Amino acid sequence: MLVLDAAQIQRLASMPELIECLRQAFRSGCVAPVRQVTKIPGGDGQRLLLSMPAFDPQGRGAVKLLTFVPENPARGLPTIQGMIAVFSEEGAPVAVVDGTAVTRLRTGAASALASHYLSRPDSSQLLLVGTGALAPYMAMAHCAARPISRVSVWGRRAERAAATAAAIRACVATGIEVVIADSIERAAATADIVCCATSSTTPLLCGKWLSPGVFVDLVGSFTPTAREADDEVVRRCRIFVDTFEGALAEAGDILEPLARGVISRASVAGELQDLVCGRVTGRLTADELTLFKSVGSAIEDLAAAQLIVAAAAARS
Repeated sequence: MLVLDAAQIQRLASMPELIECLRQAFRSGCVAPVRQVTKIPGGDGQRLLLSMPAFDPQGRGAVKLLTFVPENPARGLPTIQGMIAVFSEEGAPVAVVDGTAVTRLRTGAASALASHYLSRPDSSQLLLVGTGALAPYMAMAHCAARPISRVSVWGRRAERAAATAAAIRACVATGIEVVIADSIERAAATADIVCCATSSTTPLLCGKWLSPGVFVDLVGSFTPTAREADDEVVRRCRIFVDTFEGALAEAGDILEPLARGVISRASVAGELQDLVCGRVTGRLTADELTLFKSVGSAIEDLAAAQLIVAAAAARS
């Protein structure tokens, strides 16, 4: 049985390959039962264990186990850690891979896939809100999907923003300018794509700051009460989600405005599979504001893990 760590995973799959494998997975009819979320004792009551299975049409599967521990950054540890077990069609375990690395890569790839349908093809200015471990992967993914020439990084702490900017410079193409934004408001006003990848429980992004034609990518929050964007963002945008099942159960950025009548269920125009399969049209006009809300799908984990395991097997 293969055991693959984070360093090996980074060498085995490029971002363009990951984006394409997710596209094919959503087209092929992979299935993902509702994930189970369990509270972990201790801390401030926000520690979670997530169990996420998925299966492809042939019956091959993967199960991801993730922990979410908000106080970990203060310890020098990632907020999210985990592992993925990969199974054959016969049900035999064939690999265990680092779930943290796969999660970061597939989260970026899912947003980049959504961007293909929802952002303007000429999008060149990216604002990245957040300085956690996921941030460089989101920048790398968006730069792979669109002709990004400038990445602006905003965070609450200057030293974290500087470290994130340095990490992004190391993983995007030479020639892409990476700067630290001193004002989220000013940076949002000039951005073509705004990506929020934070653990914030209260809105950071305001809809009144957004210019016509922007694509908003919300990937950080995944609980019903956590929000990264205010009501005006979701009210102004045409909304898409990774999966209806996940987003309409867990995405506070959607659920809270729905509960108060700020938006209606019809405001959520489609899920990622609808876009990939052509059942729903993505961006309709150059000036339209679009939004993609992701809470994560085990289909993405399955596709990414299978790609990585196949690449490792081919090299052995």
